Amino acid sequence: MTHPLKAVLWDLDGTLVDSEGYWIATESEIAAEHGADWDESDGLAAVGLPLASTAERLIGRGVRSTVGSVIVEMITRMQARVQREGVPYRPGVPELMGDLRARGIRQALVTMSYGGYVEAVVDGMPGGIFDVVRTGDTVEHGKPDPRIYRDAVSMLGLEAAHCLAIEDSPSGVGAILAAGVTPVAVPFMVNLPEDERLVLLPSLVGVEAGHLDLIHQRWQGGARRAGH
Repeated sequence: MTHPLKAVLWDLDGTLVDSEGYWIATESEIAAEHGADWDESDGLAAVGLPLASTAERLIGRGVRSTVGSVIVEMITRMQARVQREGVPYRPGVPELMGDLRARGIRQALVTMSYGGYVEAVVDGMPGGIFDVVRTGDTVEHGKPDPRIYRDAVSMLGLEAAHCLAIEDSPSGVGAILAAGVTPVAVPFMVNLPEDERLVLLPSLVGVEAGHLDLIHQRWQGGARRAGH
């Protein structure tokens, strides 16, 4: 039984866009304004986590605010950064997204971020590129819980066996492995867990829709020890 690739589900931060530096700078700014201790290692430890978790960590370090207020501040500053500095695509992403679109393979955005920041990123991309956008404020539990991916698959009207997802963080990888979609990981700023089920790509440069379709069919066909 074949499982043709019908949709690619994209993580946002660190996968589709090179925004982790934006996030770390934003978190550091907020912490500094409160005299709190927050450095790059703290920012890296928060990669892929729900915004509420990052806000709680900032408060734990001395930011005098509420979780809700910190989230609003982070989103507002991130939105302004994207509008000011543009959408910083990861290498190979625009070309791959264009090829997927040309071949009729649907695309979804599945991210733990939300609000004006996500809107600013989507607004900076070609219109109609995503059939579904699923954000972190739509689920009770964030990644690595698979619910957000399962919801995106359902909203596309598809089954997991016809979908492939691309992630870069440990929590994101955990979510796609649990969701049953073909799990592709492109490591970026943080180390990923060693798991033979993952398909690891060093970059998306030169990767085309046909390559993803081949990876997908092999993985869904039973080649679960995918490796590199």
